[in-house]
Amino acid sequence: MKKILSIAVVLFTLLSCSSDDSKSSSQETYIRFSINGTNYEFNDIITAESGLITINGNNGAGLTNPGDTQLELWIPTVLENGTFAVNDGFDSEYLVSFTSEALNFDFDFAESGSITLTQTTGDYIKGTFTATVTNADNTTITINNGEFKAYSME
Repeated sequence: MKKILSIAVVLFTLLSCSSDDSKSSSQETYIRFSINGTNYEFNDIITAESGLITINGNNGAGLTNPGDTQLELWIPTVLENGTFAVNDGFDSEYLVSFTSEALNFDFDFAESGSITLTQTTGDYIKGTFTATVTNADNTTITINNGEFKAYSME
């Protein structure tokens, strides 16, 4: 049931994306992080708003072809600078979701971690993050050195 609800929320969020193509095609936006010494960098970050702001990055060619690894940061629509705890569940204001075919993660939410917002006004939302995610097979990964820069919804 949680997976179905999660997928429904993601689909609704993605359908709510801004139609301003210039915002989703800039190389100025990114999500970077590492897992077990492997560095990931996603460019052309998509920012959407629907109840929460989602900042979505993937290693594919875009939203319709997201590749095999995707990471989403979920933050409240009322932004403020600071460090906030990441929790599992839709009642949390700060969430990290992770999908990776290569690592056998199928849209799993982080159980713990933090998101630090360092810029919340102007054209961009910027910050850092960490997360611990466990998949259905009880494999746990730690996402470290996370940083992001995404277009704001202002």
